[in-house]
Amino acid sequence: MEQRDPHELFDRLVHVFKTLRAAVAQAYAETEVGSAQAKLLRHIGRHSRISQADLARATDTAPTLTGRAVEPLVERGWIRRTRSDEDRREYLLELTPSGERMRAKVEEAREDLVQRLAAAMDDRDADDFERIAKKILAVLEG
Repeated sequence: MEQRDPHELFDRLVHVFKTLRAAVAQAYAETEVGSAQAKLLRHIGRHSRISQADLARATDTAPTLTGRAVEPLVERGWIRRTRSDEDRREYLLELTPSGERMRAKVEEAREDLVQRLAAAMDDRDADDFERIAKKILAVLEG
């Protein structure tokens, strides 16, 4: 059996990653938010009155990047940012009613993409993908 070129495998993986990022960006384009902001809206919607620091940790986003991504969402009126009564150094974030509507649009866009991907794979494909993803992550994280 001929050995596959590892460079081709790597290139294919990079291509999948880039294509997925482009598909996510396209899915969120109608909502006028980027994927990072969409992730924050989704998380705040599920964990209302979360501190900005906790949001950064929960979404594995650098605190400064979180602050920069949250600011336009506050300016658009989708997120309310208030000082914590317990710790005045801390800001708490929650969605406004218009933020909840935007979150619903973001969730719908994400769900459409998830369903497109799920429809393309049967159970065996999903099992194979999970097995391969675990191997890749073990190598890159370990």
